[in-house]
Amino acid sequence: MRGGEASKKVRGSAPGPRWGLRPQTPFCAVATPPIELEDSGRAALTTAAARRRGLGQSPSLLTRRRFGLLAAAAVVPAEPDHLTILLDWFINPDHAPLLVAQQTGAFARAGLAVELVAPADTAMAPKLVAAGHGDIALTDEPHFHEQIAGGLPLRRVGALIDRPLSTLATLRRTGIAKLGDLRGRRIGHGSGDAERAMVGAMLATVGLSLNDVHMVNIGEQLTVALLTGQVDAVTIYRNFEILELREQGAEPIAFDYETNGVPWFDEMILVTRERLASDPRLPRLMNAIRHAVATLRADPLAAWRSCAATEADLNTSLNKAAWMASVPFFATDPAAVNLGRYDAFAAFLAKAGIIPPPRPASTYVTEVGDG
Repeated sequence: MRGGEASKKVRGSAPGPRWGLRPQTPFCAVATPPIELEDSGRAALTTAAARRRGLGQSPSLLTRRRFGLLAAAAVVPAEPDHLTILLDWFINPDHAPLLVAQQTGAFARAGLAVELVAPADTAMAPKLVAAGHGDIALTDEPHFHEQIAGGLPLRRVGALIDRPLSTLATLRRTGIAKLGDLRGRRIGHGSGDAERAMVGAMLATVGLSLNDVHMVNIGEQLTVALLTGQVDAVTIYRNFEILELREQGAEPIAFDYETNGVPWFDEMILVTRERLASDPRLPRLMNAIRHAVATLRADPLAAWRSCAATEADLNTSLNKAAWMASVPFFATDPAAVNLGRYDAFAAFLAKAGIIPPPRPASTYVTEVGDG
C-alpha cells in the first residue's frame, strides 16, 4: 500500500511507502532549481536526492524533479499543457510507465509537459492535490478509501498497478510452510489499521485470528527484522523485497494477499481533486501511459537500460531484477476500473471498523474516456 496518514503504515511510513529495505538513491533522478509554493502547499516537498542529504526541510520550498527530458525534448509542442504528478516514493521500478512515457516522448506527443515530484512526506501527496497543489497524486487503493472516508475531495482516475503487490513473507529456515504455521509467531508490519485487517483476513482462511499471533510494529526495516530473526514473517512487496531477500542468500516463502483471503485491490492509483476529474488533460495522460506500458512490455530490458544509462545508481543487479519483475503488474489500460471491486474492498474495510459504511464507489471513482 501507499499513501495514507504518516502515523499509519504507508509501505514504510516515513518517508515513504516501502516496507523493507529500499535503495538509498532514487531512480533516474534529475534535480532542478526550487520554486516557491504558496501557503498550505508549503508542506516540504523535496527531491529524493535532497532528502538523502537531509535537505529540503524548509516549508517554503518545493523542488521539482524532471525525468527523461532528452528523449522528449525534440517532440514537445510549442505550448504543451503542464501537469504535475506527486509521487508516492522516490522514483523506482513501480513508476516505470511514467519514466518510459517521458523518455519515449509519449507525454510530449500527447501535448503534455509532465513533472514528477517526490514529496518530503509522501503521505501528504493526496492531501496536497486535494488542496490544489499538484494535479495528480499516486497512492494505493486501501489508503484511498480511508482518504475518502476522511473527507478528502478526491477522485480515482487511473491506475499504474491494478493488482496487489503485497505479500506476507517468511523464510524457509523458520519452519513456516503454510499460513497455519503462523500460530504463536511474530509478524512484522507497519503501523496501519488496514494492514492489520488484511493480515487478519489471511489468518482467518486457516481458522486463526490476530489474537493467535504477535503483531510487531517494525516500521520501515521489515526485511532486516526478518533476516535478523526479530520476527518470523513480514508484510512486504513481491516485486522488490522478495528479490532483496534472495539477493541476501535467504529463501523466502510468500503468501500473496489476493490468493489468501484479501479482496483484490489496486496497488498504485492516480487520484486528483474532484473538480479536475473531467479535465481534458486526463484522457491524454492515460493514453500516453497506455502506450508506455505497451512499449515497456515489448522490451523491458531496453527500457531499463535506457534509464540505467542516465542514472548510475539504477545500474545494480537488484534494481534491474526489480524492474523486470514489476513489468507484469502494470495496468494494460490505466483508465479501466472495476467498480464492483472498489465497492467490495470498501465493504471489507468497513467490516473491519476502519472506515464508516462507504458510499458507492461510483461517487469517487471516474473512468476516464479516450483522449
